[in-house]
Amino acid sequence: MDARKAHKASSSSSPSSSSKRWEYQVFLSFRGEDTRKGFTGHLHAALAGDGFRAFLDDNELKRAEFIKTQLEQAIDGSMISIIVFSKRYADSSWCLDELVKIMECRERQQVFPLFYNVDASDVRKQTCSFAQAFEKHEAGICEGKHEKEKVQRWRNALTQAADLCGEDLKNADGHEAKFIKKILGKVNNLVNSKYQLDTEDLVGITSRVNEVVRMIGIENSGSKDVVRMIGILGMGGIGKTTLAKTIYNNFGPIFEGRSFLADVREVFANQRSNGLVGLQEQLLNNILKNEGIKVGSVAEGIDMIRERLCCKTALVIIDDADDLQQLKAIARARDWFGPGSRIVITTRNQHLLDQVGVDSTYMAQAMDEEEALELFSWHAFEIGYPDQEYLDLSKRVIRYCQGLPLALRVVGSFLIKRPSAEWESHLEKLERSPDGDIQKILRISFDGLPDEEKREIFLDISCFFIGMDKDYVTQILKGCGFAQPIGISVLIERCLVTVSEENKLMMHDLLRDMGREIVREKSTGRPEKFSRLWKGEDVIDVLSDESGTKKIEGVALHGSYGTRFTAQAFTNMKKLRLLHLNNVELTGEYKYFPQKLIWLCWHGFPLESIPDDFPTQPKLVALDLQWSALKIVWKDCKLHQNLKILNLSHSYELTKSPDFSKLPNLEELILEDCESLSEVHSSIGDLGRLSLVNLECCRRLKDLPLNFYKSKSIETLLLNGCWSFEKLAEGLGDMVSLTTLKVEDTSIRQIPSSISKLKKLEVLSLSCDENELPLTNLWPPSLQSLSSLRELALVRWGDALPKDLDGLISLERLHLAHNDFCSLPSLSRLSQLQDLSLLWCRNLRAIPDLPTNLKVLKAEYCFELEKMPDFSEMSNIKELYLSGSDKLTEIPGLDKSLNSMTMIYMDGCTNLTADFRKNILQGWTSCGYGGIFLSGNDIPDWFDYVHDDDIVYFTVPRGVGRNLKGLTLSFVCSSSVLSHRISFSIKNMTKGAELEARIILDCPIEGYYLWQGQLSNDELKLQDGDKVLIEIIVEEYDDGVKVKKAGVSLVWDKFMNENMIDYHLCRYERRPSQNLVNDDHIIHVENDNRLPKSPDFSKFPNLEKLILKGCKKLIKVHSYIGDLGRLSLVDLEGCTDLEDLPLNFYKSKSIETLILNGCSRFEDLADGLGDMVSLTILEADYTAIRQIPSLAGLSKLKVLCLNACRELLAIPDLPKNLYVLKANGCPKLETISDFSKMSNMRELYLCDLFKLTEVPGLDKSLNSMTRIHMEGCTNLTADFRNNILQRWTSCGFGGIYLNGIYDIPEWFKIVNHVDNIVFFEVPQRIMGRDLKGLTICFVYSSFVFGRELEGPIGIIVRNLTKQTALHTKIAFARYGRPEPDLLIRRLLSTGLEDHYLWQGQLSNDVLCLEGGDHVSILVRPHDVDFVRVKKTGVHLEWDKVMKENMDNLDPHLYDWKTNRDF
Repeated sequence: MDARKAHKASSSSSPSSSSKRWEYQVFLSFRGEDTRKGFTGHLHAALAGDGFRAFLDDNELKRAEFIKTQLEQAIDGSMISIIVFSKRYADSSWCLDELVKIMECRERQQVFPLFYNVDASDVRKQTCSFAQAFEKHEAGICEGKHEKEKVQRWRNALTQAADLCGEDLKNADGHEAKFIKKILGKVNNLVNSKYQLDTEDLVGITSRVNEVVRMIGIENSGSKDVVRMIGILGMGGIGKTTLAKTIYNNFGPIFEGRSFLADVREVFANQRSNGLVGLQEQLLNNILKNEGIKVGSVAEGIDMIRERLCCKTALVIIDDADDLQQLKAIARARDWFGPGSRIVITTRNQHLLDQVGVDSTYMAQAMDEEEALELFSWHAFEIGYPDQEYLDLSKRVIRYCQGLPLALRVVGSFLIKRPSAEWESHLEKLERSPDGDIQKILRISFDGLPDEEKREIFLDISCFFIGMDKDYVTQILKGCGFAQPIGISVLIERCLVTVSEENKLMMHDLLRDMGREIVREKSTGRPEKFSRLWKGEDVIDVLSDESGTKKIEGVALHGSYGTRFTAQAFTNMKKLRLLHLNNVELTGEYKYFPQKLIWLCWHGFPLESIPDDFPTQPKLVALDLQWSALKIVWKDCKLHQNLKILNLSHSYELTKSPDFSKLPNLEELILEDCESLSEVHSSIGDLGRLSLVNLECCRRLKDLPLNFYKSKSIETLLLNGCWSFEKLAEGLGDMVSLTTLKVEDTSIRQIPSSISKLKKLEVLSLSCDENELPLTNLWPPSLQSLSSLRELALVRWGDALPKDLDGLISLERLHLAHNDFCSLPSLSRLSQLQDLSLLWCRNLRAIPDLPTNLKVLKAEYCFELEKMPDFSEMSNIKELYLSGSDKLTEIPGLDKSLNSMTMIYMDGCTNLTADFRKNILQGWTSCGYGGIFLSGNDIPDWFDYVHDDDIVYFTVPRGVGRNLKGLTLSFVCSSSVLSHRISFSIKNMTKGAELEARIILDCPIEGYYLWQGQLSNDELKLQDGDKVLIEIIVEEYDDGVKVKKAGVSLVWDKFMNENMIDYHLCRYERRPSQNLVNDDHIIHVENDNRLPKSPDFSKFPNLEKLILKGCKKLIKVHSYIGDLGRLSLVDLEGCTDLEDLPLNFYKSKSIETLILNGCSRFEDLADGLGDMVSLTILEADYTAIRQIPSLAGLSKLKVLCLNACRELLAIPDLPKNLYVLKANGCPKLETISDFSKMSNMRELYLCDLFKLTEVPGLDKSLNSMTRIHMEGCTNLTADFRNNILQRWTSCGFGGIYLNGIYDIPEWFKIVNHVDNIVFFEVPQRIMGRDLKGLTICFVYSSFVFGRELEGPIGIIVRNLTKQTALHTKIAFARYGRPEPDLLIRRLLSTGLEDHYLWQGQLSNDVLCLEGGDHVSILVRPHDVDFVRVKKTGVHLEWDKVMKENMDNLDPHLYDWKTNRDF
């Protein structure tokens, strides 16, 4: 199974559709004489009536063809085999042969036994009538009719079949019709489960399906008798159809009938009436399992559906509906379908669902980043995670697609198997212009908008208003003449726009790009012709060239300091209605400025007042001049009849408000953070429509004009942070519309008694400046009259509290932090109260009875608190904060209310009783976000696995008769910082999967504390035998936070309550992991950059291989590693932060391979290295090692690699059995041990060692050697060079490579000093000498930047006399400049080219040269662009020992050519 198929199989919770085409759906095996004309005949007729093709021998086989082979073919070609066991079934050898064949096919088909007037036990044990039948069969053995083995196969088949799940007529009270109906239901389920809609890429589908299933109520027994209609709503490409198909596949088989009506919108658009008739026919044929139903008209189809489906329990999926006519023709009323039916409608139109009256609507969600990355990877790489090389590029795609499955599929499918350069190019193109295939799908929603006005509104939002307040935009669009609020509502209904929790208009990036592309299309690509300008370059071009035209209706430009244009550039934009400038300066006169502005948003307005020549804007609705340089708004204010919103926030020089008499219809006044504002014009009280006044942080404002308090329209007044504000006038009580009053951090010392008259007040927030002492007579006699109050905040008011708080019956939130009262009045009457805050009430001793609806209680740092109310009835409590209340001993009844809770903070409560602690810890049910924080330094004793570290490892035990519901996690932490975050990494090392759980939002705790929480197995997906590694990760303040202990307890058969839905800041992140453990023998972790230390290896006593490649943050390897008696491989390649290994490591007698390549900070190999007697391979390339201990005692060491160890000074004694030493690029290395006894040495690599002068004794060990690489060793002595060159004996592949500053040795007699070819004649044999071979030498130069490479150099020996040629591949050219500093050295010393010398040998056993042969030798580099042979020489070897190197097994090492090649 390839990766993609495996993915599909694992992604779907239902079987995949089979590619096998079944000839029959059902094969009936029965004893004809018993049931053919009775039960089996009726069953066959019923199956046929329900549309099933069932095999029955007398119907399907002509009498002459009634042979065994055809029966077996029929069984093979059937999806289901039904065996009708009757009293005489076993009498028939034909039946028994059928049964054997059926049981052989059981792996690929369903087998369903029926017990018709027989007991299953008689069939299983062959008793009663079955015993009688087998007496005859046993007798047949003696008579030669049957083989003994065959009869035994019959018995085995009967036993196996009887053990299968089937149906017994007795269970239907002998009622055959009821029995047959039940069988039909089973067959229907089995057949439906085989026929699946194609659903690719089911990434992240499970949670979405579960949510829809909950709405549908399929698994809710209480809704089985009702018909439910559900909508799946979402923008195009969001995955609605995939979700609907999955529901159809997973749950369709449990219905009597099902139908998936695909692409309803498209069918209707293409054929309208005929299309609807076709859909009606499909619905009827699907559910009634018929293929011949025809419908004459839509009206006739409606009648047929209503009459024929009203008794059928059906699942109907209506996919991509967009018109009410479609639903009226298919599913107008619920009573058209039988009780228990479910109708699911997928659409982009919310209004359509409202019209048809669905019971619930599921809003399809975009994929999160993790899901998107996985889906994209399946399309781009055919695996579930990107190749490391493409990870950053993949994340760019994810950001572009914004979780839209359609886009992820389209882009991924385009990029598959393309090089990274093409990825870069395509991504740049996408950022300039949207993908056409994606836009085609998305544009359906735009084109489907009911009129041009809605389309214009969409374009306005896509260009200018994304992220802005919905109500604010509504006002602007209404000023443009667009019908509001219905315009935006339609866009929301069509899933083109969404509204955030903060009431901001949001739009998917691809929808935004589509809208902007539509604007471009309408103007043939010329910016000055655009109706809207939003792109910085386009706006700058148009304003710089003053090329604007009357077609332009909107402009947005976000400039920077110094961005400047002339006001005249806007002169020709006569239709300009929307203008948004940010940090832009306009110079010159404004008198020709457009006069039809609806919205003027100019952040950083540079002038001290609006110019006198700025034209009157009679249509202006919103004026936003935040962060302006204004001192006064207008010198001479002109009438702005339509202005509704004025926002001058952060205008630090503004000293007074404008005269509001010229702004008669103003509704919102926002002057937040106008630090110099000291005066508000008295005309403000005359504004009859003013609803919002925001004066927050106007620090010089002392009061408001008395006329202000006459306002009957103001609903919200915000004065927070007005430090100088001293008094609220008594007239406050006359502001009858006031609903929100926030007066925090002011100098107010008295609350006017008239406040009690504010019947509509819903939010009241009053707090004293923390530097002021509160007075005690602040409150009016009663607040009880504030019956609408929902939120009340009274902070820093000393011990003065209103006496009748319990009379505020509508109160939902009560904030009483930083007060000095000792007690509270009873709050139990506040039945709506959900959130109560008593933070830092230092003198509070007791909290009285609380309302049972309370969800959050915050009473942290109430140091005198010692008594809590009974919590046994607090069934809605979610979060409880009591940190620092060290006098508390318990909270009565809290253990009875734990099912609703998500968070308990009781750290610093040091006097809690042991029983109380145990009860809440053991009774905790919440999974996911939150947990319990307590003081303590130990894990509870009931935990299964505990470790004195931040890592826990365990194996999931077998759950015989139990269900694993999840894990309880705990850790003990010490902290010296007040805020830190902790997450959990749960690695399923068996399955290679990781779940990162960010379930603790914040740990605002200092000191020691214990945390306990839970994770559901619905998220973990652990199974028996899984090896699990859990790590607690401190995300911030590493130095100040230390996890001391960690524990895990497995939870079996216990209710666990998942609560992540409400906490969007917490999340689960899944990723494929390279972490693998097989039977505790292997740990394999790659590229885990959050792994600071290895696990405790005492948990892995049988570990054989440890691979921690690319774990860049790894700094510590657990010391127990040296005690692992079976460990043979340790691979720490690329662990760049690792500096050393524990001393215990070097005690290992089992490690054979140690890899430290790329551990760039690794400095020391301890002296104990020489005691690792099993070490065979040691690789430490690119490390910071300065010296290594003696390795002479490592008799098994074969390979030692120390390449690019730039600090290495010397290589000490080496073992005599060493085969390979590599120490290239070690610039400080100048001493190497004696090689005279290295009799097994094969390959030596010592390139670019500038300080090296010789390798002592190397000439004594040449007989075993095949390759010596010493290129770049420019200081070798002449004696050393001569010795190794003259004593070289190896023939064939390999040779000696030296720096090319040395010439061809002088003993070579045949030399071409300028080229790559030599000619010579082989002398006749003289004085009994034998020609043993040739020594060949050449000097070559190379020049190429980039990484160091090797390329073959061909040596062609032509025997011109015998017309034969030997082509060899025994030499390789080195080319490329590996490191910048080496490059500089070479440029200084040798010019731009590198020169190398090669010497090697060819044996005459291969060459077959004889006296008198004329020979040419040509040296030909493979890559002539970068390698040039400059000199060539040959020396004939007579009577010399020459050893053929057999290490290279290349079949083309030597290739003979004949005279045809000359």
